[in-house]
Amino acid sequence: MIHGTNAGPWTMSNFSEYFEQRGFRCHSPAYRHHDRPHSDDSSAILAGTSIADYVEDIIGFVKTLNTTPILVGHSLGGLIAQKLAAIGLARAIVLLNGSVNWGVLPTTRQERELGKMFMSAGSFWENTLLPDFDTMAKFGLNKLDSTEQRRVFDRLIPESGRVMFELFFWMFDENQTTKIDYDGVTCPVLMVSGSDDLAIPPSTARLIAERHGSRATFYEAESFGHYLTLEPEWKKIAEICANWMIDVKES
Repeated sequence: MIHGTNAGPWTMSNFSEYFEQRGFRCHSPAYRHHDRPHSDDSSAILAGTSIADYVEDIIGFVKTLNTTPILVGHSLGGLIAQKLAAIGLARAIVLLNGSVNWGVLPTTRQERELGKMFMSAGSFWENTLLPDFDTMAKFGLNKLDSTEQRRVFDRLIPESGRVMFELFFWMFDENQTTKIDYDGVTCPVLMVSGSDDLAIPPSTARLIAERHGSRATFYEAESFGHYLTLEPEWKKIAEICANWMIDVKES
């Protein structure tokens, strides 16, 4: 289980517990410095960290396993799952509202609005960044009630601004950090896209799925938002993913 930005393995705990009950052995590694409570020191240490560093973190963990795993990635975790699959480190990958890859342009006004918010934050790529509560409530937590929105937000941590730059402004990233070798991804791909996800809407997610060709199965999760692993009906998505994963294992 590979978590998203500003977060940690706790965002994947519902799925981990469910899949364990279905007979899977689950692991939820954290990116560097994402497994500790938020403090000024833990925030500052993330400044300058790249998605490439997180990829190396997950590669290092996967190589300790005695089998090639199925990778389930939420948001940024979906991008990282594709990176690992492209080098043969995944039996299959599940992308839960997987982040935009290099070369995929926004398709909605809301995506462009989110990009403009980052642009107004100055040289955010040099520091760390946690969007304010109202922004997170709109773009990430919009399917949770107000109490749960606040509870989840209070557990989030500032993320490396460089990571956000690589995600949202990939066209200016000389390292092409989020570029995916689609031909290298030869395993099955399940892409789950929340119909009400404003950050990575289905119209954009489909563009990513199309690049994987016949290997990809696309599922639009009606009435789900971005944090579908934490939303009230999360078990419906977990069941869809688990059934697909079982089919992959048996094929």
